[in-house]
Amino acid sequence: MKISLIDNGLDSLRKGYVHLGRYEKLLAEEAGDSERFSALKDSVLSIQHGVEILFKYSLKEKNEILLFTDISKLKEAYKSRREGTIKELYEFEGIHTVTFKESIERLKDICGIHMDEKFIRNLKKVEAWRNSITHSAVLLREIEVSRILIKFLTELDVFFGPLIGEPYLKGQGRTELDRAYRLTKAVYGELDNKIKSLTVERLIDVLQSNNLKNVTAPSTFLIKDPKRAYAILEQMQGSEIRYGCDFVNMHNSGHAQIVSLANDDIVTIHAVDIRTKYQFCLDALVVHIPEINNDRSPLIFMFAKRLPAQGENPYVREDVGCTLQHGVNINADDSYHWEKEMREQSMEDYDSDTPQLPPHKEAIRFLSGGPVCFMNIQQLEYGSAHRLLDNRAFQNPEALHAAFQDLELDE
Repeated sequence: MKISLIDNGLDSLRKGYVHLGRYEKLLAEEAGDSERFSALKDSVLSIQHGVEILFKYSLKEKNEILLFTDISKLKEAYKSRREGTIKELYEFEGIHTVTFKESIERLKDICGIHMDEKFIRNLKKVEAWRNSITHSAVLLREIEVSRILIKFLTELDVFFGPLIGEPYLKGQGRTELDRAYRLTKAVYGELDNKIKSLTVERLIDVLQSNNLKNVTAPSTFLIKDPKRAYAILEQMQGSEIRYGCDFVNMHNSGHAQIVSLANDDIVTIHAVDIRTKYQFCLDALVVHIPEINNDRSPLIFMFAKRLPAQGENPYVREDVGCTLQHGVNINADDSYHWEKEMREQSMEDYDSDTPQLPPHKEAIRFLSGGPVCFMNIQQLEYGSAHRLLDNRAFQNPEALHAAFQDLELDE
């Protein structure tokens, strides 16, 4: 079995931060010293090994001769490689690669790679912890070690992202959204699409304020609590981010605003451009986050619970994939009237010079359950997402969530 230098380094680095996550969990659970030490030790050893290998990979990419201590012995090693006796120069007898400290100095002094002094100090601290674990009885100040390792991850991204580029970005696996965003900018620079940047930054804030962890890009998450779902919807609005909304009955809202959530979980969406208020009983959200470095919009699918009709003489009709009740929303007091007579008067007002009703908007309430609509950022692409508003294929949010997850695994 053979693994490349960069794959070896990235594998160790990923494992190191998995062990660190395990340590943080054990700490929160107040696990014993032995369990916590084991997780922290594994984290230090893996992270240091990963970083050392990535430094050597970076040296090799600049010039493979820089990897070796005694350059005078390389002539025979090169000859043996040409003849097929060895595959890598370091396999030749008497050839040694540089130490970790020397790899840092060569990258900095020979290759001219800038390194912050604080970053260098942390590199040396992690190496010292590794040496302590490997060669002697260990005394790790666990809070200091874990705190530095967490910050160290950001420093590594800032350093290796631009230096190694795409292989480092892809090799990190599915990181959480804020780290994935920082890594993408480290490799590609600031996003050209400013609306996409604003959207990702808003998403990061929303995820943090709602304690939603391990969400990355691309990924899909499901929220079953209506109050939490509404908080996410409300926080995603504003700051130049304008949403559109496509409904299961084929209505397209234009500019859409989430207006309110009543105590009975009735959510109201105002379709500003077509002067219509839509209501349904919010059951769940399925939120799909696309890749960061493109112009595609997040997609927010909303599912509803069944509702009874309102009023003694309701106007109810069957539409494409749903059951609707029509009514009127009076502008002055924001009141809703669901009687059939009010609906008929509203329709007559469109063709009359003397309106019977005060200024108002159309009101539509979804009585049937299942998928109701999806929202997307108006200035970003969303492809054929309307095809997913299919009551037969995705009768519940779990089915849609699973379909998106299968899609992400295939990417």
